[in-house]
Amino acid sequence: MAGRPRWRAVVLALFALAALVGAAGCGAGQHTQTANQVTASGGAAGAVGSIVVRDAHFAWSGPVAGGSVYQPGEDVALQVTIVNERRGGPQPADRLVAVSSPVATSAEIDGDSRIQDGDVVTAGYDQPQASMILAGEGGVDITLIGLTTPIRAGLSYPVVFTFEHAGQLRLDVPVENPDVRPGYERAPSGRA
Repeated sequence: MAGRPRWRAVVLALFALAALVGAAGCGAGQHTQTANQVTASGGAAGAVGSIVVRDAHFAWSGPVAGGSVYQPGEDVALQVTIVNERRGGPQPADRLVAVSSPVATSAEIDGDSRIQDGDVVTAGYDQPQASMILAGEGGVDITLIGLTTPIRAGLSYPVVFTFEHAGQLRLDVPVENPDVRPGYERAPSGRA
């Protein structure tokens, strides 16, 4: 009987120690500079035939007021990188011939949407991208016209890309991360 109370004391001491260690770790990694950051998420990606679509998302860069970044009736630009991974052969270059979505009445492709073998076409970028310095890179604008539903931050919406030779690719396209989350203000320049 004398050994039993010591054993209980040891077990209770181990439980108390585990509780202290667990409580001490609860705030680990939280820094005031990063506690409210929006996580980075890449856009949608997929492939059909030799065509690879990368980082497709609804373009958005401003603060979010109430969660909706676009309202019904508005037009919205897509940002996307399209790569033709084919490296020669008898088939001619592919071409983006249409874009559609159930959240818009129509879509418009402005520019030369031909994608030669091994080439890249980007859409919706306002500043030079790394691929812009490579030969064989072109640019177009892709716009969904007349939204039929609000587009909200944090959600994805179906978009179909149709290519002349490769066929159709359906992706659930997210909204680009906003610069500022609702309820937060941007830190003054030079401070995190």
